[in-house]
Amino acid sequence: MFRRTATLLPALLILSLALLIAAACGGDDDDDHGMDGGMGGMMTGNAPAGSIRVGLVNWAVEPEKTSAPAGEVTFWAVHDMAHTHDSGAGGDIHDLQVMRKTADGSFELVGEVKDLRMGDAKALTLNLTPGEYELACTVVEVVGDQAIGHYTKGMWTPFTVTG
Repeated sequence: MFRRTATLLPALLILSLALLIAAACGGDDDDDHGMDGGMGGMMTGNAPAGSIRVGLVNWAVEPEKTSAPAGEVTFWAVHDMAHTHDSGAGGDIHDLQVMRKTADGSFELVGEVKDLRMGDAKALTLNLTPGEYELACTVVEVVGDQAIGHYTKGMWTPFTVTG
């Protein structure tokens, strides 16, 4: 009996440790928080009330609205399942970056959600000021021996925040 318990105890300890690690790694991912107070994280169920749905498909960013009033704006980023993936074409993962146009015409990152796999959706809430923005996917993935830049394939669209 003692030999069986001595063998079983380390296995139970390893299993318990693995479950604790898995639980600690789950839930909201702090890396999804936007720079301007954004709150990302995996969402289940329906989009948050008042959010702007942004469909991410190969090779387009498709917001249901192209403008919003200044203040708190929630984007509901969805890697749509309505499109198919050609073998070796890429696009298995998409991101959503919200970038604000600066005075010199360049863009600065305001907030983002990362690593959206097919069927995933995440919310991103930001406090936006009036101006011109861009919603984009800047994932670069290697498929075979080829680098595929989602942005260069057309995954961006203008977005305006009004005063």
